[in-house]
Amino acid sequence: MLNMRRLARIRQRWVTGRNQSGLALVWMALTLTLMLLFAGFAVDMSNWWLQAQRIQTAADTGAHAGAAFLPADFNNARTTATTSTSKNGFTAGGAMNTAVTVTQEPNPNRIRVRVASDVPSFFLDLIGIETIRLTRESVAEYVAPVPMGSPQNKLGNDPEGVNPNAQMWVNIAGPQTGKQQGERHHTNLCNASPREYGCSGSTSTEFSSDGYFFGMEVLSVAAGQPLEFQVFDAAFVNVGSTCTSNMPTSSQINGGSGFTALTTKFPDAATRYASGTTGGYCPGDQGWGSRNVQTSFIVRAPDETPWSNVDNPVINTSTCAPVTVAAYNPSSASTPSRYIYDLLMGSTTGLVNPSDGVISFAEAFRRFTTFCSIPAGSVQTGTYIIQVRTNALSSAPTVANSGVTTEGHNRMAFRTGFGTSGLNEVSGANVTLAALGRLPIYANSTGADTQFYMARVRPYDAGRTLRIHLYDMGEASQAGALQILPPTEFASTFSGCAITRDDGAALNVNASICQLNNVSSSSYNGRLITIDVPIPPNYTCNEASASGCWIRIKAQYPAGANVTDATTWSAAILGNPIRIVE
Repeated sequence: MLNMRRLARIRQRWVTGRNQSGLALVWMALTLTLMLLFAGFAVDMSNWWLQAQRIQTAADTGAHAGAAFLPADFNNARTTATTSTSKNGFTAGGAMNTAVTVTQEPNPNRIRVRVASDVPSFFLDLIGIETIRLTRESVAEYVAPVPMGSPQNKLGNDPEGVNPNAQMWVNIAGPQTGKQQGERHHTNLCNASPREYGCSGSTSTEFSSDGYFFGMEVLSVAAGQPLEFQVFDAAFVNVGSTCTSNMPTSSQINGGSGFTALTTKFPDAATRYASGTTGGYCPGDQGWGSRNVQTSFIVRAPDETPWSNVDNPVINTSTCAPVTVAAYNPSSASTPSRYIYDLLMGSTTGLVNPSDGVISFAEAFRRFTTFCSIPAGSVQTGTYIIQVRTNALSSAPTVANSGVTTEGHNRMAFRTGFGTSGLNEVSGANVTLAALGRLPIYANSTGADTQFYMARVRPYDAGRTLRIHLYDMGEASQAGALQILPPTEFASTFSGCAITRDDGAALNVNASICQLNNVSSSSYNGRLITIDVPIPPNYTCNEASASGCWIRIKAQYPAGANVTDATTWSAAILGNPIRIVE
């Protein structure tokens, strides 16, 4: 009896143990299955993350590459962007149902690239999830050089036009002109004490052998009309900063004392060749001694790389070819007082014949001369580049020559337009002309308040910082003030500007209205002033208006102050030229 009970207990224990071990096996199997699923999910997640990074990289590189062609050439921007994504492994219409979408943002300097692709699953494929679609996008922006100096088809004074006095001239110096004279980037000589900003010993560290660049932006083409580019007073003629040295005398202009009157050949000679700054015809070319400044003009066609000016193709046709204009210096003549008179009365030097292909003295002195005429039907929309330099030989105007050691300032003005009527109008409807990033100017007006167009800042730059550099400013007989003003359609003043000087010297600043006081040559000779202008987040302006969105600089001098200021401006929106913004 005892044995039977004992056997029953043993059997019960055996059955219970076997049931428990079976349950453990089932539990272990379930646990292993879940672990495998989680491991598989983790592997798939890691793969998705890796592929998402690859897709994001392709979108970033595509946007970055495409942005370089904005805003004008979106077709090339799109092609470049898709080519870049393909090189990074994601070709539109290719493997894994890849799609690449490229769009231009409302801000025309921005491009959006969206890349979508099916990514295969490994373990989740076992439960029917074969692929997952991943999408990544990127927005890149090209920050173009800031247009400076003019919203119109003219840059500088136009004494022959309906807007005769813009209160400034373009100022180009010879490479061996002292940098303290106000021209910052095309002079290579430092000779001031203390040394000018941007110098190493007697050599400028900011010298650019390329000279200066100006943008002639064609917005729309006038049918049947050629595009013209003209320069006023293209030749260097050393008459002094206020045009009082060796200019034609009253007897030479009107006749008498043995002179045939200039008015017999040039009816407007009394105005056009008058001594002094009145009348608007005085650019104020200035030299020292008998040195001359030869000036070269090069016109380059629009291209697909807006970040570079020197790679634009040079136009070299019978009506638009690179040219170096001769210089004239009365100081080197045997009779300086009649040098200009004799040249004007000369049968060759005094000839005004725009169709002969020769730029005579009379055509290059106090007169607009056509340097480039692009025939109707050949004009492109986009930006033509005007390059101006003083370090080239007449035989090779497109080549910088370190052997050119000229000294002096050649001052001039530009205008452009379609046909004669377009040249004479004051408009920015079809074509505009502005400096690109750097503008060397000369102002020789008399006192009071003068406003210049500094730089164009569009609404999409709201919340950023405009950095302005003013080099060697303030040449005037009395101290004045400079103020940075917003577009008239936005507000009356800016506030919160930071104004500093390169050597750390204290300045008289009213930051609440963005104004620098006590501006004089004794304080700023050879010095660099930096003005950081915070563009308000709510900044807006009228882009449809030719003069809209233009930030201005106001020069305030006492009435009667004699201003002879050669200075160099530069302006830029802070940040990398091409950058990812989203």
